[in-house]
This record gives sequence, C-alpha cells and structure tokens, in this order.
Amino acid sequence: MTWLQTLPAWFRRAILRDRAARWNHQYASGRWERLKAPQEAARLDACATLLRRHVPGGRLLEIGCGEALLQQRLASGDFSRFVGVDISAVAIERARVITANDPRVTYLTADMRELELAEKFDAVIFTESIYYVPDPAAVLRRYARLLDPDGVFVVSIFQNKRGAEAWAQIHPVTTVVDRTTTTNAAGSWDCEVLRLR
Repeated sequence: MTWLQTLPAWFRRAILRDRAARWNHQYASGRWERLKAPQEAARLDACATLLRRHVPGGRLLEIGCGEALLQQRLASGDFSRFVGVDISAVAIERARVITANDPRVTYLTADMRELELAEKFDAVIFTESIYYVPDPAAVLRRYARLLDPDGVFVVSIFQNKRGAEAWAQIHPVTTVVDRTTTTNAAGSWDCEVLRLR
C-alpha cells in the first residue's frame, strides 16, 4: 500500500482528484444504478447488434465496462473471449459476480490511460467512456495495437456538447464503417463501428 492509499477516500476524491476513488464512490453510492434501467436497454442492444454484425463470435475488449451491462446483452455465441476493464474496483467486483462461471470472461481494474495487455482483439469497445479522457484520438491510436489487422473500434457516445467534442477528435483519425443512433427519454446516443486511418 502506498502512502496515497492510506489517506481517507473522501480526501483523495475531493482534494487529490483520485479518479479511481471518485468512481468507486460513485458506484458504491448508487449513482450509476440508472444505467440498469429498462430505458438503457436499447442503447446497449444497439452496440451488441453492431458487434454481432461486424465481429461475430469475436474476441472483445471493453474499456470502461462498469458492471458488465454490455456483456450481459451479448449471447454466449456472440463472443469467444471478453475482457472488461474499468477504473472502479467496485464496478469490477460486481461484474465478476455476474460472470463468475464463464471462463471466457475476464474483468480487470485499471485506468484506460495505463492499461497494458498482450492479447489481440477483434473489437475494442468504448461505451460511454472515451470522452472521459482529454484526447480520445490518442486513446484510439494507443489501443489500435491491441486490434487484429481486421479489428474495429465500437464507440458509443451521448449526444451533447462533450460528445460532439469527442467525435470532433475521433472522426479525423477514423473511418466510419457502420453507425446507429438510439433515443430514449434521457436523450440520444450514437454508436459507431470505426477503423483507424
């Protein structure tokens, strides 16, 4: 344990801006429970449909997976391997409980800016996570090394100012292969299949 980890979580969140502590607090306090609401199903199903269409039975890496909500929308035959990564240990522990009996599924606690993996994937997925970094294009370039030559990115982003800013950085370095938009009472989301140029 480092000296930083010995400090109270509230202090790390508020004063030191510890990202992991902030996300753990948000998951533990129920802030993200709304993502499990039935109205969210269409957004997750749209991403799952694009994965089935472009990488059927593929090896999938989801960055910012939270509590495994996307993985739960996939049927057993939709993937041969699924690795989910999230900065929140609270979310990852919940994801592991849900998928404990599937040896093809692994969940890891890590910051997307620091993750190192040796595996290759058919798709790297960012569902509502890529706009939490200041340079989404750099993140895609970083994760491109984990894609097989025919691999794709699947990116889902909420339609708001922050989302538009993320797409403005992503689109100049990618080619859109497929896309869909879903809408519910909370707003609209774009989900795109992308290849790095």
